[in-house]
Amino acid sequence: MAQKMSWEEMKRVYPDEWLMIVDYETDKSGHLLSGVVERHSRDKGDVYRLPAVDKDCAFRYTGECQFPGGWRAHAECHHV
Repeated sequence: MAQKMSWEEMKRVYPDEWLMIVDYETDKSGHLLSGVVERHSRDKGDVYRLPAVDKDCAFRYTGECQFPGGWRAHAECHHV
């Protein structure tokens, strides 16, 4: 079984990768503090693929945002 890691550890161990994180904790603002990496890949599709896990999960990217205007602008543009 994978061990719980801090967000900083995840970014160091899985640089520039998409992560599916379970058993996660967030602060009051919703920022990820720690969790267990269930899946990871440089290809977002690999992380979102089926079968889904039967747990609450969070998806995060450990690299720098590549979208003009940042993640918020990208989400608003694509109605995510």
